Amino acid sequence: MVKKKEEQIPKYIIIDHEADIGLEIYGKNLEELFINAAEGLFHLIIEGDDIRPEKGKRIKIEKDGELLVNFLNELLYLWDTEGFIPKEFSIKIEDETVKGSVIGGLFDPNRFKVKQEIKAVTYHSFSLTEEKGTFKARIILDV
Repeated sequence: MVKKKEEQIPKYIIIDHEADIGLEIYGKNLEELFINAAEGLFHLIIEGDDIRPEKGKRIKIEKDGELLVNFLNELLYLWDTEGFIPKEFSIKIEDETVKGSVIGGLFDPNRFKVKQEIKAVTYHSFSLTEEKGTFKARIILDV
């Protein structure tokens, strides 16, 4: 019997968008998709991956619009107000709520470089679909 090689799905792809920038994100489940979206977002914001787990944050985000947009905007808020860079996630999505914890580090200009400012995750062209066991989302970021 010949075993079919499993196709690798990327975590995220950066997409061009007029004056902004976008991400197409993939995951085997919603939790993985949300984590991959966060990784993609911070890949665009900072250069450097030596994030030391210095601080933990409890999160609970309820649906008010699109849950993924709210989740990413909450991470942007933590970045803007504290310089918090997420590293590890333990989240659960149920009843249109994201609950869990995020462990990360604080921005240190000696270890990281800011690549670009992201003002917000927008609802423009937002989509989230599931097809053949793979979740896919598209978000546009206001730069």
